[in-house]
Amino acid sequence: MKNFSPYFKKEMLENFRTYRLLIIVVAYILFGLMEPIMYRMLPMILESEGFDPAMMGMMDTSQQGLLRSYMGNLSQIGLIIVTLTVMGTLAQELQRKYWILPRSKGGSAATMVLSKFFLYSSGLVAATLVGFMVNNFYGRVLFEYTGLELPGVIQSGLLFALYFIFLLSLLFLLISIIQKGIPAALLTLFVSFLVFPLLNNFSALQNFLPYGLIQESAKFFFDWSSLLPVLASTVFLTALCLFGTIRRIKTMEIL
Repeated sequence: MKNFSPYFKKEMLENFRTYRLLIIVVAYILFGLMEPIMYRMLPMILESEGFDPAMMGMMDTSQQGLLRSYMGNLSQIGLIIVTLTVMGTLAQELQRKYWILPRSKGGSAATMVLSKFFLYSSGLVAATLVGFMVNNFYGRVLFEYTGLELPGVIQSGLLFALYFIFLLSLLFLLISIIQKGIPAALLTLFVSFLVFPLLNNFSALQNFLPYGLIQESAKFFFDWSSLLPVLASTVFLTALCLFGTIRRIKTMEIL
């Protein structure tokens, strides 16, 4: 792609200035670290409040259980952090017409969009894998080892990250249409929190919705051949959102 390297470097420098990716990475690591620590401290907290510490036995403190709890937090609070952090990266350029000068000089809309997308996608994958590994490590240190090894953690992390990458492409598409960050972020959250869970109730759609990646990632050990439909549909929908974003920006008038 024409001028991809300069655009990518620009996005990296912008991130050093705004700390967007750093915020996401730190949040993922803190969530991963605090989950096993809070579960470890919970018996003392219950006892101090006059409750029976034996209630802790009702909770799943296995490595798998702690990681599933961490996934639940990421798919809710983590997603809010990601969308609110990333929404400004494209919205500001469209609102303030920063895209006009490079486009008027022959710059590619595809390069502008894809440089942002690849930077944040890479950051999401890295943050997810680090957060998963931190959670698994402290789960093994603070609780009894229950057999979840690093390969299973990494595979689950990659599936989980792929869902967030799809949502990133959807966020970009909505921003290109609305040209405002907050409404696009709210719509993205609406799709993830309400629309996908409702559609997932239809058995005919379950194997093709990107939302299925969240459920599959919680299994830790998979038959990858059975995941081909949801993987293919997620990649296709991600590419479709990116194509729509690029197409939308290409059709904007350069005044």
